Amino acid sequence: MIAELIALTAILYTLLSFYIQRKMSNIKKVYEMQEQIKSKSKELNEMVKRGASNDELLAKQKEVMSLASKSMMSQMKPMVIILPLFLIVYYLLLPMLFPSHPMVYLGGAKFAYNTFFIIVVFIFGLLLSITVTVRDRRIAKKSNIGKNASNKENNVEIEKSNPINSPK
Repeated sequence: MIAELIALTAILYTLLSFYIQRKMSNIKKVYEMQEQIKSKSKELNEMVKRGASNDELLAKQKEVMSLASKSMMSQMKPMVIILPLFLIVYYLLLPMLFPSHPMVYLGGAKFAYNTFFIIVVFIFGLLLSITVTVRDRRIAKKSNIGKNASNKENNVEIEKSNPINSPK
C-alpha cells in the first residue's frame, strides 16, 4: 500500500510539472527555434567549408548562439515553478504522509520511500516525455505535409494564371 501511495504521489507530481511546463513554454515556438538553429548551423558549416572570412563566421556563430540562448531560456522558464514544487513535495509533503520513513520493497530490492519517489518520477517523466515528443513530431510532420501540399497547389494555381508560364 505504501509503494502504491508513493507511486501515485510521484505520478501526480510528474503530471502537474509536465502540465506547468507545457503551459509556460510555447512548444511550437521552441520547435521553430530548433529548426532555425539547425538551418543556421548548416549555413555556418557551409561557410566554413567554402572558406568564409572570420568576421562572417563570427557574425553567423553569434546569430546561432543567440537563437540557442533564447530557446534554452524559453525551456527553462517553467523551472521557476517546478523546482520549488519538487522541493515542497520532497521535503514537506512526503515526510508528512510518511512520518515513519518507511522502506519500499520492490522485486527483492529495498528502497527508502524518498528514493522510490525519485525513481518513479524519473521513469514516469521519461516515458511521458518520450511519448509526447513522438506525438508532437507526428503532428508537426502532418501539419508540414499539409502546408507543403497546399503550397504546391497554390504554386500550380499561380503558374496556370501567369501568362508567361502558360503554353502557347
